[in-house]
Amino acid sequence: MNAARPGVLLAVAALLAVVAFQLWITPKNPPGYHRDEAALSFNAYSISTSLRDEDGAFLPLFFRSVGDYKSPLYPYLLAVVFRVTGPHAEVARGLSAVLVLLAVLLLGLLALRVSGSRLIGVVVLVLAGFTPWLFELGRVALEVSTQPLLVTLILFALARSVRNRRWAISEGVVVGCLLGLLLYSYTGSRLLAPLFAAALVVFAGRQRRRWLVAAWGTFAAFVVPLGVYALRHPGALTARYSATTIAREGRSKLWVVLQATANWFHDINPWHWATAGDPAPYVHNGGYGALYGAVVALALAGAVIILAQRRDDLWWRYVLIATVLAPIPAALTVDRHNAIRLAALPVLAIVLAIPALEALVAAARTRRAAQLLVAVLAVTVAVQFVQFLDSYRTRGPARVVLFDAGVQPLLDQAFASGKTIYIDYDDRGAQEQARWHAAATGVPDERISILPDGGIPPRGSLVFGLFQECDYVCRVFARWEKYWLATAVGPRPG
Repeated sequence: MNAARPGVLLAVAALLAVVAFQLWITPKNPPGYHRDEAALSFNAYSISTSLRDEDGAFLPLFFRSVGDYKSPLYPYLLAVVFRVTGPHAEVARGLSAVLVLLAVLLLGLLALRVSGSRLIGVVVLVLAGFTPWLFELGRVALEVSTQPLLVTLILFALARSVRNRRWAISEGVVVGCLLGLLLYSYTGSRLLAPLFAAALVVFAGRQRRRWLVAAWGTFAAFVVPLGVYALRHPGALTARYSATTIAREGRSKLWVVLQATANWFHDINPWHWATAGDPAPYVHNGGYGALYGAVVALALAGAVIILAQRRDDLWWRYVLIATVLAPIPAALTVDRHNAIRLAALPVLAIVLAIPALEALVAAARTRRAAQLLVAVLAVTVAVQFVQFLDSYRTRGPARVVLFDAGVQPLLDQAFASGKTIYIDYDDRGAQEQARWHAAATGVPDERISILPDGGIPPRGSLVFGLFQECDYVCRVFARWEKYWLATAVGPRPG
């Protein structure tokens, strides 16, 4: 009992440290509130108060946003939270942090269940809890923050079925439901979820047939509403893909396949993730690895161990296949090393590290070289964590333009005037920001007036816009970057 006490205290200390770190939320890092965050948050607030989105649709399946249709899981979760707390940016980002924290805690529990070792469970908990990539996904109020938790839940449910060896229909239904939720979690998951569902063929067999049919049948029930929506709203669910895909006009199918294959290798490059990350600073500030080099090395070693020693283990086989499939949605787009579209990778990399950790712990009990290797890996993690923390604290708040940090002061000026704020009907970015900041500051939504197509605001009224200029005569009197406030003068002559 006494001998086990230090281990228990260490586990509790690690748990508290991970929780504290993952819930470290600062309003100025990232600064401001990106218009995608504003769109999701305002729709969640609108649902929480009227069960309708910003366009008046009753409990919509997808949410129209800035040039895209957002998936529903995150906005509906946020709506439940806003129903209790009211609309606040910190609350929305707090939800993302909690979702990632739950994924981290479940990864630690999964490692404990798979390995049977409390030590490995704690190590995985710490590695996941302090991984920059996962931490950064929890700093922004975007729907992708649901993905690490859902991927971990799927792996956990599959591990349970393999361990129990009962292959109950109810367990297949659970897996199908989790895949269905993944389908509605993020734009890229509309392809990722079917790929993960198809990978369940790994579990095909006479004893597992009913389980597999239950999983696929349940997932198919989730696919049906998406298919109906796509038929009723042509192009809506592929709007983002159409804007970012490599499969453009004039490109042959062979070229697309070859380019996607090259993109896959670029996106999964372990050296890149150990030394750098997403070049776009939405969730990564540059100058440090999104994954620790130790995690990458352990994941590669774990993959080798699985292929050499555990390829007959159905669950580990699925983990390998899922890792191969996870980068495919991103590989079909033009952006490389996109941390948001590849949000499943850090989860899978940490899980792949478990077999290597098992081998290392076993070897460290008797071999000095293994003990030295453990020490080296621990030091490299510590060094990379300090490097990440320094860059996050110093460079993170500098993302002023990217996260629209000057919009709130500009809108505060407009709100203080007491006037109605007019916005062009097709200026979605300006609409999202104005309506969200109005809700967050207690300004009635009636103060925001969306002009009809071709509409002209009254002379002397206040106009707010983004990018585009007025379709009528107006006098701009305040600007921040591409956002502006103007006074309406009247229609254009002639």
